[in-house]
This record gives sequence, C-alpha cells and structure tokens, in this order.
Amino acid sequence: MAYDLPGNMTSSVDLFNYIGSVTDNWFFPGVLVAVFVIILIKMLTNPSNTTAKSFAAASFMVMIISVFARVLDFVSTKFMTLFIIFTAAGAIWMHIENAGS
Repeated sequence: MAYDLPGNMTSSVDLFNYIGSVTDNWFFPGVLVAVFVIILIKMLTNPSNTTAKSFAAASFMVMIISVFARVLDFVSTKFMTLFIIFTAAGAIWMHIENAGS
C-alpha cells in the first residue's frame, strides 16, 4: 500500500512520527527488539560473559533507549515497562548466579 508523504515535515521527530503512523506504531518496538537481540548475541560471543550478564546488560541498554523513545512518544509505556522488568529480572538472575559461585 502506498502512502502519501506529509507536506509539513520540519524535524526528524516528524519523520519518525510519520514512520510510526504508517507502520501502526510497530516500527520502534521492532527496532528495540532487534537492538536487544543484536546486543545479546554480541555479548554472548565473549567467553567471559555468562548468559545472565549478557541478558542484564542488553536489557539495561535497551531500557535506556526505550525510555528516550517513550519521552518522544515513539513507544508505549507498556513496552518501556517490559524492558524495565527485563532489566530487573536480569539483575536478579545475575545476582543469583554470582551468589552460587
């Protein structure tokens, strides 16, 4: 389906709002999930990182990005909260893993 470009686009935020409206607000959540997976896989390639450390670090990085995206109204509060919960779960997982060794 073809979409007409908006005529009054004065900033990059306007462009991103247009992209979000065209994709029914699925573009930025998809980007954040893709960034999460990329960071997680990249961190898992380091032999000194455990899965818990990699998950917690990737969750934290994407949580920071999702907070900025929420401030700009690119993602919903529920989606931002999901990554806050992932970060908390990753921190607890990492703590339990470190306490066991």
